[in-house]
Amino acid sequence: MTRILQLTDLHVFSEPHVRLKGIPTRECLQDVVNHILQTEAPFDHVVITGDHTHDERPASYQAVREILSPFGDRLWQVPGNHDDRSVLRSVFPDRTGSAADPYVTFHFTDGPWLCLGLDTHLPGEVSGIIQHDQIDWITAQLQASAAERVALFCHHPPVDVNSVWMDAIGLRGRELLQDVVRNDSRIRLVCCGHVHHDFHSTVSDADVYATPSTGIQFDPAGDVPRFSRDAPGYRVIELDGLNCSTVVKRLPVAEYFPVVD
Repeated sequence: MTRILQLTDLHVFSEPHVRLKGIPTRECLQDVVNHILQTEAPFDHVVITGDHTHDERPASYQAVREILSPFGDRLWQVPGNHDDRSVLRSVFPDRTGSAADPYVTFHFTDGPWLCLGLDTHLPGEVSGIIQHDQIDWITAQLQASAAERVALFCHHPPVDVNSVWMDAIGLRGRELLQDVVRNDSRIRLVCCGHVHHDFHSTVSDADVYATPSTGIQFDPAGDVPRFSRDAPGYRVIELDGLNCSTVVKRLPVAEYFPVVD
């Protein structure tokens, strides 16, 4: 059994007590990590699917690194729209690959599973993008691997999430990634962030999941951004041979609630 923890949309600020719509994101991240350490069995891998920070400052990434230090030897990361690749790499040089690579990606194999981290960051934009050079990288990784199953991790979901306002800031080029999934039946799992709530869809043989934020939670309803009062959460993924199971877990109590301006 391989256990993977997915954390996403941390939105940590450089100043410890700054809040995002009333949510103290740094405190929430620490609360989530403490809860995991106290209640969960150990994880073999911890994947961060973007938006490590909200202000993209070195001090913010340093704070994230300190809070995530219990997982430092098993950490895998990709950027979101609220990330800066160069700053992310400067604070996590041992976890983010070569600085010569234009994208922050990862790949590892555990048992029969190949896990790939994809970079959907589009500088200056809230939406994300997948382009042909990234598809070429994914295809090369798939062709070089004898893995019987494949899991993909990225920030922006490669599908609509049935929310008018969220889908407007979704993934450009999603059809390219969907084609990769359809053309390789080994791909059975795609885990994403960005939408700050639990979501499930499918592309061919693959289940596509979005995961709640460790901080502020979004409500997909309506035509404009909305926030929910749900507690911060995370996703647990278990790979058992060729099988995969996953569940979203949340803190037992929501201690903070969003404030609408």
